[in-house]
Amino acid sequence: MDFKSESFYKNITLNDVQLAAIYYPILIDLARHKHCLTYGELVKRAQEEHPDRDYVQKAIAVSTGRKLDVVRLFTDERELPDVTSLIINKGKGECGSGFTEHFDPKAAREIVFSYDWSSVVNDFDLYIEQAEKAVKPKPKLTRNDAKSLTIAYYKDNRANLPKSVAGKRDEIIALILDDYSVEEAFKLVAGTNV
Repeated sequence: MDFKSESFYKNITLNDVQLAAIYYPILIDLARHKHCLTYGELVKRAQEEHPDRDYVQKAIAVSTGRKLDVVRLFTDERELPDVTSLIINKGKGECGSGFTEHFDPKAAREIVFSYDWSSVVNDFDLYIEQAEKAVKPKPKLTRNDAKSLTIAYYKDNRANLPKSVAGKRDEIIALILDDYSVEEAFKLVAGTNV
């Protein structure tokens, strides 16, 4: 299973796979009830349903796209409707650019809502098990390392960054700790409204 050749994202991490396993049942429930959630609402619901899982409690809406991409890879492989179309951006009222650049989200949702999800054989757990084995964990940065990278990047690029980024240091650090590059973290935080 080669995520790099199929994924919209450069690097799928163990955290992405683990959170995809948490989000998938929520997405199937949304499909059955013909309902959408924002990225933030998805994260909050997962946190409410899994209060004992630290990695779920640390999840942030800004990095949810990579987790949903793992789910999308699964649905594509099984030729199932793309349930990730049910997660929308709060500010735009539509899926994120990772989805809209490749698919028509409204058409995808119509297919998801009309699909008989009761007939789906749930082999997502096996898929996740294989995906966890396929993902090679990177050495983890410390929070101090991520903070130093954030400060250095901000100093070097301050003139080209929106002023609002200065108040989002904790989100940027969280993204870096979630294996986003410093540049990707700044880009995500600068352009999100979840």
